[in-house]
Amino acid sequence: MIRDTVYEEDVILEDTFDWYAQDSAGNVWYFGEIVVNYEYDDDGNFIGVNHEGQWSADDPGNQPGWAMKATPEFGPAYYQEFAPGIAEDESIVAETGLSFKTPIGGFDDVIKTIDSSALSTGVEFKYYAPGVGEIAEVAVAPDGTITSEVDIYRRGVVGQADPDDSDDVTPALTALEESTPIENLGEIRDLATADFAGTGTTKQVTVVGGSTESADALGAYFIDEATGAFGEARILVADLSDAPSGGSVAVDVPDGQSLCLFLVRGADEIGVDLEQYADGGLHLKNLLTGAPANLADPYAPTVVDDAGNILPIQPLSALGADDGGNLLNPAGSMQAIGLSSKVPGTGGIEIVGFEDRLNTSPDYDGDFNDAIVAVSDAPIAAEVLDQLIREAGGAQPEEIDRALPSDTGEDGEDGVQDDDPTDNPTGESVKEEANDHQARSELGNWMAGDTLEFADGALHTDGNSDDVGSRKEFFFTDGDLGDLSRFAQFYDDHVDVPGWLFDGDAILKGPAPLGTDGFFLA
Repeated sequence: MIRDTVYEEDVILEDTFDWYAQDSAGNVWYFGEIVVNYEYDDDGNFIGVNHEGQWSADDPGNQPGWAMKATPEFGPAYYQEFAPGIAEDESIVAETGLSFKTPIGGFDDVIKTIDSSALSTGVEFKYYAPGVGEIAEVAVAPDGTITSEVDIYRRGVVGQADPDDSDDVTPALTALEESTPIENLGEIRDLATADFAGTGTTKQVTVVGGSTESADALGAYFIDEATGAFGEARILVADLSDAPSGGSVAVDVPDGQSLCLFLVRGADEIGVDLEQYADGGLHLKNLLTGAPANLADPYAPTVVDDAGNILPIQPLSALGADDGGNLLNPAGSMQAIGLSSKVPGTGGIEIVGFEDRLNTSPDYDGDFNDAIVAVSDAPIAAEVLDQLIREAGGAQPEEIDRALPSDTGEDGEDGVQDDDPTDNPTGESVKEEANDHQARSELGNWMAGDTLEFADGALHTDGNSDDVGSRKEFFFTDGDLGDLSRFAQFYDDHVDVPGWLFDGDAILKGPAPLGTDGFFLA
């Protein structure tokens, strides 16, 4: 059985289960498919599903199709599927022994087929490579116009089991960077049901941070520890892009159940009001059996509402995907990983980093910082949460940039002389803006989550030390911190906060953790 899903800009259009079998001579036959076609109106709102194109070879009048010959060679056309009036795709081997280039390299001994159907117009040229399968596809209209082209762009394995957990690692929260892939995913610690087991108590699910262009939603459901059955799901946060960091949702976890979190990518694009499911009403269903989905299912469940209507929600799971189980999204690969924190007081808190792009998407970046949430048995202490949020912010330097004052004033106001005030109408230097943004980004990566030891550091004012909190100051140190010349300016409205230690002469003593209201900036 092959599961075939079709997406357009990460919105699901089609979901099928296809049955194949190979005969003793090596020919591959196609025996039918379960089809779910998702329908949307012109405004992108979901309006329902249909099952057009669904067929089975054992229904009267139908025959299995010849999907691939054991020895492909030029010859007469053959049916790939045969259900009169429903599915009548045909194919002919047009060329063999071709060499073909793709974005990931060249292939030899390639086969070209021409596919068509008596039920539609136009043809498709498809190219297959030994040991790989289809590597390219070109759809051509009756007038010869190319209507679409598809190339293989990345090799990957979806849901591959990792039998050895001894090499698992836990990436540091501050190591995450936007669009920087996490390396060696096979060694990343997966999240197991035991990490979220309930004892009849309440779990706190707290939004810590995230960096993504998508308006994702955060959901939850329960897994029965004894049977593996998935329980009813609900939406905890309908739009994470509009949710403040530090917001928390209390979830009651029954005895014998484990909490599972999932992400719904593009909640604003699927045409469904997810807020209506804040109290439940989402069910994870095994489409083949009609039973509730189970942790042991080797394929992703389908999401339905209370009435059994299929919804266009392809949730990205937070449990066990790298071990081949609970892979909620069929194209998802591993969509969540466990993260570690340097912040004191985070023991017992599970931190989860989500990747919201499909593994099959050309835009997949594998950075796992698109949504970062923490799961705890009690509300996280304010000072710990504040530092966690700051630590998560280190994964998104552009957030630091937005939080800082803009350097758009006249010369001297930002402490930097413009190279040439006539460079543009506002008097700003384009070159200086680029350098400033780069420095801020470098700073975000450099300082996030670290504890700095300052030796004989002096807070130097510009002559009015009684007004430290309201103006720009300069901090100098002889500590071994590398070149801080680009990060010299210091802003702080509340210098006398816990962790920032000053003596009577405004001398900063270490250690000075970065969980404060101060910023170092370019």
